[in-house]
Amino acid sequence: MKPALLLTLLFTSAVAMAEDLPADASLDRCLNDASTTLAMNQCYAAATQAWDQEMNKQYSTLMKTLTGEPKNKLRAAQRAWLNYRDSWLEASRSQLTDQGTSGSVALGAQSLSLVRNQALMLQSQALGNCANPDDC
Repeated sequence: MKPALLLTLLFTSAVAMAEDLPADASLDRCLNDASTTLAMNQCYAAATQAWDQEMNKQYSTLMKTLTGEPKNKLRAAQRAWLNYRDSWLEASRSQLTDQGTSGSVALGAQSLSLVRNQALMLQSQALGNCANPDDC
């Protein structure tokens, strides 16, 4: 099995496990209806945009609750994460360019995964680092 196809299947499986989240449920429906790689790329782009909005919301909410050093450290961490995300995607892009259209789908899935995970990390911080949000 090609590495790009394997990555796509892994990320799609992760999406299926997180169907209770609106952006992921929309992604799942979109991917089920997608019959081309262009359509799949559009699905991932829309989901990434939705998660990016959620990440920014969580970051903004958290920044409003912090002061002093914790606020400065969060700001620095988020900036470092943005650099990490961009570097990771650039490295992946250079590796996946010879994978054809499946490479672009894998890159879209990676981008989504990075942003979703960061949004959830910020949400966890805002909830007091609860392992289970229902416990907060």
